[in-house]
Amino acid sequence: MTMEFSIGQHNAHYEGVYSAQERDWRRVCAIDKADHIAGLLGASAAGVGNVLEVGCGTGAVLARLSAIGIGRDFTGIDVIDPATNLETDGAASAPFRWSSYDGATIPFADGSFDLVYASHVLEHVPEPRAFLHELARVARNFIYVEVPCELHARTNRRALQSTLDIGHINFYTPDTFRLVLETTGLHVAGFGIYDHSLPVHAFHSSQLKGLAKSLVRKSLLSVSPELATRLATYHCGALCRRAEAAPPRSR
Repeated sequence: MTMEFSIGQHNAHYEGVYSAQERDWRRVCAIDKADHIAGLLGASAAGVGNVLEVGCGTGAVLARLSAIGIGRDFTGIDVIDPATNLETDGAASAPFRWSSYDGATIPFADGSFDLVYASHVLEHVPEPRAFLHELARVARNFIYVEVPCELHARTNRRALQSTLDIGHINFYTPDTFRLVLETTGLHVAGFGIYDHSLPVHAFHSSQLKGLAKSLVRKSLLSVSPELATRLATYHCGALCRRAEAAPPRSR
């Protein structure tokens, strides 16, 4: 039996002015996203000067990176004009710059940024490898990519339709995510599997329910990341460099 999906206008979910709750949600999630980048960069974070976020949304992740001391100059681009929903508490002036772009060609020269990242964007783009090539082209040192790994034993048609409704058209496991990166010519220097923080789990429910969910999911992840990602959606982040710029592997 053929099961048809309801296909609407791609990424329409992100158009228009966000509600106060949506802005709060993005601000809470931005803490996790920035902390994942910081964790994989480690000591290398000290050498990051200018940062580009592709798919910057409200700018909350760039604002968080600035707050925790990663980078000194920040640029955010998106296919939807960032000014529509830009965070204004500290992120609307220098050293922040914002602009829209066509979603295909990043409007900067090769090797322009110390760190280029796209967090929860790859699952939205029609040509994932072309998108990754563009990230790598404008990166001088590091590329960071994060996606939700939504393919697992509990994924069903309803779940796929739900995530399709918010613009996801590419679906990953940790292995298939890494395969896409490596077949694009990226060297994966660091790889992490993450659960949401407690504030994210509690945001759409209660503190008690969020705590219970967090404990179960984090316990499962700590015991067996492979099993955890086969049973539920976790997030995977990869810190990459272009393969030609990566150090040679030891034999």
